[in-house]
Amino acid sequence: MLGVSLFEPDEYRFAIKHKTNVKIEALLPNRVSGPMEEVTAYVTLEPCSFVGRTPACSSVIIKSGIKRVVVAILDPDERNNGKGLYALEKEGIKVDIGIASREVSEFLYPYLGKS
Repeated sequence: MLGVSLFEPDEYRFAIKHKTNVKIEALLPNRVSGPMEEVTAYVTLEPCSFVGRTPACSSVIIKSGIKRVVVAILDPDERNNGKGLYALEKEGIKVDIGIASREVSEFLYPYLGKS
């Protein structure tokens, strides 16, 4: 999840850069005025499903109460590749994939697979 922007119905809330998912947990209750179920998260890269230096992004989203995630591209990392989306969908989160995928793929190409 290299970048995430959160929207309440018809209103932009804020954007968070990658590797700040621990901060997401702290920020969400203070930055969103309505129920989390009404928030949509737009992410450039599929939220990760594994624990590395930070908790799994998919777990953070699940715990937040967000019920819709829009993902530009799947994570090509074999540790994830579809597992993050599966984790979200398994918890009843609606996932849309492919919005701006060409642009995001071109932009992220130099960085993907470097971890």
